[in-house]
Amino acid sequence: MATRDMLAGQQQLALEEQSERSLPPTYANYEWTGEGLCERSGSDTILYSYWDQPFACTIRRQHRDPEDFLPAWAVLDAPDYGRIATQRSVLAHHPRTLGTGIAAGPGAEKALAEYIATLPRLLVALAAPFGAQQWLLLDLFRRAPGLWKQVHRQTAFGRLGTLSLTLELFCAAGRTAPRQRQAFADTLNLETRETLLHRFLKATPPPALLAFLEQFPPGSDLLDERSIKSALSQAGAPQVSEDLTRLQQRSFSAILSETEWAGMTPVQALIDQGVPLSRLIATIKSGLRNLTASERPAALAGLKKLQAPQALQWWLMHWTTLAGRSRSFPAPPIPTAPMLTPIANAAQLQRESQRMRNGVDRYLADVLAGDLYFYHYDGQPAATICLAATGTNDWLLLEVLGEDGTHLQDGTCQEIVPSLLSQDALKGHA
Repeated sequence: MATRDMLAGQQQLALEEQSERSLPPTYANYEWTGEGLCERSGSDTILYSYWDQPFACTIRRQHRDPEDFLPAWAVLDAPDYGRIATQRSVLAHHPRTLGTGIAAGPGAEKALAEYIATLPRLLVALAAPFGAQQWLLLDLFRRAPGLWKQVHRQTAFGRLGTLSLTLELFCAAGRTAPRQRQAFADTLNLETRETLLHRFLKATPPPALLAFLEQFPPGSDLLDERSIKSALSQAGAPQVSEDLTRLQQRSFSAILSETEWAGMTPVQALIDQGVPLSRLIATIKSGLRNLTASERPAALAGLKKLQAPQALQWWLMHWTTLAGRSRSFPAPPIPTAPMLTPIANAAQLQRESQRMRNGVDRYLADVLAGDLYFYHYDGQPAATICLAATGTNDWLLLEVLGEDGTHLQDGTCQEIVPSLLSQDALKGHA
């Protein structure tokens, strides 16, 4: 009898435990506030801050101090690399963040997509190829004015592999608090790739290995690969190993199998002649970016005939020049004001670049695409003001440049900007 009662008690306990485990989760809801998007359960919240708050992800729980959180997964789509982000929210990856049984709500993906649309469109495009380090790179853009311009330039050259590896190494080191991220952003803005890698590896990879790593597509999770770890630990090796070569080819093949690049141009022939896949993608996108519907078919037909890197560069020059001539500048996003002049055509953009010696004429394609807009401020000091469009076609203040491309200090900007721009346009300057 005692045995039967004990078994009955155990069965009842098992049923109670099973019932507790099978309780449905409590789903978070999504609300917009003046600070950004809230993923909320009761009084506890995960806040995805607007770019001007500034940009951040913060956990706020009742009776606790706010906690900085760095999402370490893809939150942005990168269709050029065959990658689509799913499960973007914090709760989708860490369901216990706001307590046991709290799960991402059914509106999570829509809400996060709408949040991403509030960010600068160009910076989202620059960060998208970097996989699990996308949020980190956006955070670094916000912390170090001018860093986006370096990544913009590296994207055009297809030299993103070592930057991607450096971001991975930073995350792997585990020191990712806001203070460390600020120091890392400043270092990225100032130091060479050799210096950066030496900080993490305690050795500088030889030039041949650096050049080879540079050609890897960003977001390739290189630190997960044994051949990469072996090459970095034996940095004095004079040649690139066959294992690394095969790994690179697999990374190329994975992207080509999920995209349409191989059907647009002789990709493998160009890669075999030294054109990195990342550069090929950037070149094709740049050439097609601002073409009209009537111009695009001829450009695509020309792509199919390319057989050499020189022909690829001539193709790019021809079609970007044509787009610059045939496409007019967008209308200024904010009205003209005293001492504030919109830069309204390519000739004016070139003159501004020469007058201020800041190289803004290299962003002509971004202006034509409606992603950036520049103004000249004719005051003391003189400045070039750069606005960036969001995915919702709002405008954010991205940067204020003095002569020689120097980033003007916040005190100077506060004297210049409030009297010139509307509050909507001032978003993003904190």
